Amino acid sequence: MTKILLALLLLLVGTFFCPGQTSKTFFDSVIKNPDHDEKAPIVLPYVDPSDVIWARTIIRELVLREKMNLPLYYPTRPMDGRMSLIDMLLKGIQKSFKTAYADDELQTPVSYDEILSRFGGQSDTITKRNTVTGEMEKVVVEGEIHTDEVKRLLIKELWYVNRKTSRLEVRIIALCPVREYTKEDSYDGILKSQLFWVDYGEFRDLLSKQKVFNSANDAVRLSFDDIFLKRYFSSRIIQESNVYDNRTISSYAVGMDAVLESDRIKNEIFNQEQDLWQY
Repeated sequence: MTKILLALLLLLVGTFFCPGQTSKTFFDSVIKNPDHDEKAPIVLPYVDPSDVIWARTIIRELVLREKMNLPLYYPTRPMDGRMSLIDMLLKGIQKSFKTAYADDELQTPVSYDEILSRFGGQSDTITKRNTVTGEMEKVVVEGEIHTDEVKRLLIKELWYVNRKTSRLEVRIIALCPVREYTKEDSYDGILKSQLFWVDYGEFRDLLSKQKVFNSANDAVRLSFDDIFLKRYFSSRIIQESNVYDNRTISSYAVGMDAVLESDRIKNEIFNQEQDLWQY
């Protein structure tokens, strides 16, 4: 009986001294869980190059407006501790001093100002009449970028057979956001432009911390790194390493032929693991 009374007393004391919790504090502690900000990327196992007995480099394309890829596209403006993939990449380049490159070989760095220029967001000088003096004068107009124009993503991957594990494995090498836009007074239709490439490994510390919408549970958010490592995305192969200057599939096949060629490359890669075994 004494133990029960003591337990009730401790419960009452704990309740009395418990700090007040506002609704906003509770919401932020669940939805914007600060513990997620300290999350470190999962350490990928070391692979000895001598254990790689077969490898193939491919580039796949993600259409970000497809249903499975929507967590990479939304939100179009930061909210609830979340941001789109392109906003996170730009933030990493501008504020975390991450490097952006002009090509998938990750050889030629590009500056943040160059990226803004590719977005069409560079400053411009226009001639405007001064409403006070009535004279024409030059005015600098700050450029504006629209990150929601990034509707595709290219992923460069290395698929390889690991002799030590006797398995087909994959590593993501680089990412490239692709802008889709139209020009005023132009009949060229929708234009596509590769904005920049980033080293996936260099950005993993940011990718693992940035929360992504989880349609199944608001209290358990995924990260961009989770999406890529667990292959929670829909895509198609558009290029494989080849002798023809690494040409893309679209350069020699269109329509259904391009789809069949993409499937052929995918099946050829997966068959490499099956060919290791004898039945």
